Amino acid sequence: MKYLKRNLLLLLTILVLFILYLEFGGRFILDTTDKRIITFSIRSSKKLPENFTNFYNIIYPNSLSENSWGLISHTILNSRTSRKECPCNQMAYSLFPRIDIKNKTAIDYFLVARYIEHKYNQRDCLNFNFSNFDFLEGRRGIEQVSKSLFNKNVENLSTLEMSEILALYENPVKNNRNRYHEHAETKAQYFNYLYLKNSTR
Repeated sequence: MKYLKRNLLLLLTILVLFILYLEFGGRFILDTTDKRIITFSIRSSKKLPENFTNFYNIIYPNSLSENSWGLISHTILNSRTSRKECPCNQMAYSLFPRIDIKNKTAIDYFLVARYIEHKYNQRDCLNFNFSNFDFLEGRRGIEQVSKSLFNKNVENLSTLEMSEILALYENPVKNNRNRYHEHAETKAQYFNYLYLKNSTR
């Protein structure tokens, strides 16, 4: 019984240390240059207008209030959970190839995501994601794709137009109206339906 208690205490200690490492390890594996890249990426990203931020948060409920831990729990419960439900996790995924970490692992990716979440909020990460996403055809960022598709600023878009941009954000090849018009239209209609459905909850 004595040895069992010791073993349980040891296992509990290891578990707690591992969780603490996941939570705060990012500040130790990232060097000064990496941290500056993250800071510059956030600060140089244009703030999204409120209409689009609210639209995104209705399509992906609680995406602006949860974090990577929540994403993991949702993924365990539903394997079809999208990384887009956690903007900072998605930002970490985008920046990961540019970060100089030796022998990168999936755990390192999570550490970077948590580091970002300790420093910034999900809105900041969402700004980065849509300011830097390559929508293809020479359109980088939401402002360029909005002007290209609708000749409008983002703040003037309708929900259906924002749905088309979100469809492109999901897959800029398959959901491109110039290549697969019917498929792109169906996907945009789906996001618009999801927005209307979630709005009534």
